[in-house]
Amino acid sequence: MVFVVAMFAGIDEIDWTSMPHAYGPATEMPEVIRGLISKKKRIRSWAQDCMWGGIHHQGDVYECTLRAVPFLLEAAATPGLPGRPTILRLLASIGSAEIDDLGRLPETRGQWRAAQPAVAQGHQVFLELLGDDRKKVRRAAPEALLVHRDRTAETLAALQGRLTVEKDVAARAATIEAIGVIARRLRAGHLHGADFGELLAWLGDLTRESTHPDVRLAAFTERLRLTDEPDDDLASTLYDMLGKTDAIDLRDLREALGDRVGVRNSLLARTLREGPAARRGNAMWAAAGATSHWRGDYSDVMLACVELLPDPRTRPLGLRMLTGDSWPLVAPVADRVFEFVEAELGRGTPVYAAQEPDFWSFDGGTVWALTTTLAKLRDPRALPLIARALEEDALPVDCRPPLFAYRDEIVPLVPLLCRQLRRAMAAGDHKSGLNLLWHLHHTGPAAAEALPEVSALVPYDDDFWGESLLALAAMGPAAGPALPLVRERLANGGPRLVGHAARTLAAIEGAPAEAELRPLLAHEDAHVRSGAADGLRAIGVPAGEVLHAYAEDDYWSLRPIGPEAAPLVPRLRAAVETARWPEGLLTLLWKITGDTGTYLPALMENFTRERSCHKLTAEIWAEMGPAAAAAEPLLRAELANPVRSTYRPNSHSSSDVESDEAFLRTCRTALASVTAAV
Repeated sequence: MVFVVAMFAGIDEIDWTSMPHAYGPATEMPEVIRGLISKKKRIRSWAQDCMWGGIHHQGDVYECTLRAVPFLLEAAATPGLPGRPTILRLLASIGSAEIDDLGRLPETRGQWRAAQPAVAQGHQVFLELLGDDRKKVRRAAPEALLVHRDRTAETLAALQGRLTVEKDVAARAATIEAIGVIARRLRAGHLHGADFGELLAWLGDLTRESTHPDVRLAAFTERLRLTDEPDDDLASTLYDMLGKTDAIDLRDLREALGDRVGVRNSLLARTLREGPAARRGNAMWAAAGATSHWRGDYSDVMLACVELLPDPRTRPLGLRMLTGDSWPLVAPVADRVFEFVEAELGRGTPVYAAQEPDFWSFDGGTVWALTTTLAKLRDPRALPLIARALEEDALPVDCRPPLFAYRDEIVPLVPLLCRQLRRAMAAGDHKSGLNLLWHLHHTGPAAAEALPEVSALVPYDDDFWGESLLALAAMGPAAGPALPLVRERLANGGPRLVGHAARTLAAIEGAPAEAELRPLLAHEDAHVRSGAADGLRAIGVPAGEVLHAYAEDDYWSLRPIGPEAAPLVPRLRAAVETARWPEGLLTLLWKITGDTGTYLPALMENFTRERSCHKLTAEIWAEMGPAAAAAEPLLRAELANPVRSTYRPNSHSSSDVESDEAFLRTCRTALASVTAAV
């Protein structure tokens, strides 16, 4: 690595230790930068992980990231070095190549505004790399060219010129994609120096006249982002074009189609059914991303996934969709899913089958994975299957059966859950045992059968914030023998645990618990005060005597109190302006005051601010009924919006689809309520 040592003059003289990144001082920067161009792939991988994971963590630009730019540019400009494609992608990201409007770069995000012009200094290098002898470098260079915003005509001419001689399919696609980005920025007024109409026409000419199928599809993909192509036969057109080239990833095409939900779903469903193996896999990942981004009718996509199940070669693709984050969208095809489950059971497939973990394995095997989805949908046909797995002791002790959607339907399963609890405890796995207690919260007094097991787990509850105490509270007076354990937690637990213990003491002992709970109303910790106040209210103490114990953001405890919480109104009103979730306080204030004239406009204004999942607001409008008629346009607009309320670019949560589907149901209920005849 002599050539590496000779590069990067001055890198060791910089005081990197004084500069932080996401996980501490940037002491390792010289080693990381040199590692990016190491001849050893293992070292390059380590250095890349360091850059993306800490030094450029989640897109952030720290001082150390900014100081690394000249060295990264030096590496990119040095012919023959390993790792240059990744370095170009790093430079593009550090320089905000993916951000169309630089005016929206937040001042609070470290050195972003300084990084963009620093990376733009390498524009001439990036232009030269369009003709590099390594195709992976040529694939990465077009995105890096997007960093510089003041040389549009030169950049565009270079990209268009390169396209006429480029032989690598992926490099051609990257070149056309970069040209599409320039077109979007021209149209939006974020760039100058070229004519949008001429560029759009050029893309159209490529779509019709290029001799390369990959170029035609790539140009058509960019036109989809820029125009309102008619939907008639668009899915068939795209399917046919995909049949001639694999140059465009279906996930890129998914994004290009934007709000054309029907077209995208038709294309994905057909590809899942008829496409070659590699494209079917691509379609599955594209469909998974689509469900978390866009709302719509996914029933045919899900049906196509069910149709993949009988063939062992395609089954993992179907299972990935049917049992993954998109499970709420399986409801329309639940009958077909259960038909397959029945057929598998008829062939002797066990309900739960332990498997060696790998990327394509599903915990418990095919039947259990699908049973899990049916249970999440609260399908009654799943309960006998879960009971069977429990009866056979087939479930590992750390497997919590998927029963959270059910309520008293699971009461008959309590003896079986107790048996699994005992298995977990016999194995010394107290954490799994505590995890299993979650089911008992909804079974009420029927949970008393589990009293010995729950009591045995109480001493291990400190890290679980009261799972065992909540289970005891569900039992009510039947949990009387556990009172000494509850009092021990009340005396020695952490604040959250003490709060749960206070509620549990009241649920078990009733009125005699008042003397022990009243002193806790003055505790310094809000969790303790809230637990004591909840417990006292549960045994009949008037709400007015405990109101002072609640914090302003204790929405769930205060909500059931209603008008009796009126003394808190001034304090709650004062907290609205600084609240992280204003809708929580606004809906609570309406529950207390019933003042629709004041709080409906405030809720409507908050609803139109930053878009998020305003489920609380929609629930309150449903309660207000016709008095909230003014909210009708907002509800209709939300229901008509094709983008999920939970969608955030470059961010993902496993609950995105679930949360947004619940929000949509609430909005539909609210709309029916506010438009109902008086």
